[in-house]
Amino acid sequence: MAANEHKNLSSANRHNPKGFESASNDTILSKGLGTPGFNDGNLEWVAKSNIKTRKVSFSGYCSLLLNYSYPEPQSYGQSPYDINQDYGSATLSALTTVSQKKFFRIGQFCSEQAGVINGGTLQVSCPNAEGFTVALVQYSPSDASTTAYPLPLIEKSVVGLSSDNLVKTYSLASADFGETNIVLGNQVFLMVKANGETVAPTVYINLSVEIGYSK
Repeated sequence: MAANEHKNLSSANRHNPKGFESASNDTILSKGLGTPGFNDGNLEWVAKSNIKTRKVSFSGYCSLLLNYSYPEPQSYGQSPYDINQDYGSATLSALTTVSQKKFFRIGQFCSEQAGVINGGTLQVSCPNAEGFTVALVQYSPSDASTTAYPLPLIEKSVVGLSSDNLVKTYSLASADFGETNIVLGNQVFLMVKANGETVAPTVYINLSVEIGYSK
């Protein structure tokens, strides 16, 4: 049928785009990269969460402990950058809880809708060659419980470059995250720990993550 006749068709008589029936839910029809210099890209269905995205950054510094540390509350001048509160354990789990207000008062990032982490970039500096772990965690605020515990999104082991004037960069794929789903209303923040015996150097962390949304 000639292209100029499509405008006269009723909605019920118009066909879906190619591949519509087999495409996954929550996807958008797009055109692939194709050959540079030519407009020969193929049609492809792309997850909405790869198109509707935002970048969120987390930054902080920490004097390493064997236990995980989390940021101080907003009432302190260096919040949320000063990661100096002892979590009480080197393992993130429901077995170790803190007073909910300690996590809620960090105030680093509140997820305004459910999202999926597509990847990110982590940069660290450390004055010595110690190994340490950077965790990005979320917790669910509650109107019924007075305690809370962190749910890890990623725990990334890194190594310092023996200079606070050198920066190590790690590219993070979605597969590097143990959990990629961020729940609506959850608070998200950094936690840090030493990987072993430490002289408690002060380390600096910058983490940027791309969060995709399907709505």
